[in-house]
Amino acid sequence: MLSADHLDAIRSDGTRVAELARRDPGRAVPQYPGWDMSGLAGHLAAVHGRTITICRDLPTERPSAPHLPEGTDPITWFEESLGEMLEMLDAADPEALVWGFWPRSSIGLWQRRMVIETGVHRWDADQAFGEESGLSDIVSRSGLDEFNDMWLPRLGELPPLEASATDLGLVWVLGNGAPVSALEGTGSDIYLRLMSRPSPVSLPPVWAEAVDALEPPRR
Repeated sequence: MLSADHLDAIRSDGTRVAELARRDPGRAVPQYPGWDMSGLAGHLAAVHGRTITICRDLPTERPSAPHLPEGTDPITWFEESLGEMLEMLDAADPEALVWGFWPRSSIGLWQRRMVIETGVHRWDADQAFGEESGLSDIVSRSGLDEFNDMWLPRLGELPPLEASATDLGLVWVLGNGAPVSALEGTGSDIYLRLMSRPSPVSLPPVWAEAVDALEPPRR
């Protein structure tokens, strides 16, 4: 069972994406050239839909993400997928082992991933309307907790980096071994920069180059 705080974070951020997408489905999303708000909602619906499949079927191999059903509005699809996913996450056993991006993947790690995925794309949606606000504490903390397992393997060999979230009172070592450089900022600003988004936090050049070369989201 997912904690009430995590469920509330997904629900709140997902509802915000739907609200903004309904406001202007064709609004461009600066983070992803060629995407509009309808497309962002459709992307999230597919990601949430795959999570529903994982919670229901407990697969040991990567399942395909669903595609927009013919004749369905992408925003409606997103709203329906969000509601169903929240029900599935709330009922699922977090210890159940399933396919995933991490060592010894479990439903619990997928629960955390959906907090992050939904929260970061909520930030993208706000940015599209010039109504930027930071990531919530639970999203930034979850993202930094996940970083070494989820993203570091995709970045290649990088010198270990110490990241201090001044607002959370927490420190992470990103990479393996003793850190050779350090940065500080809010948890939101640190994680947004690691996700190649605008932020006042400056990464060491080798980190910035690797992070900014990450591919767009895949389903």
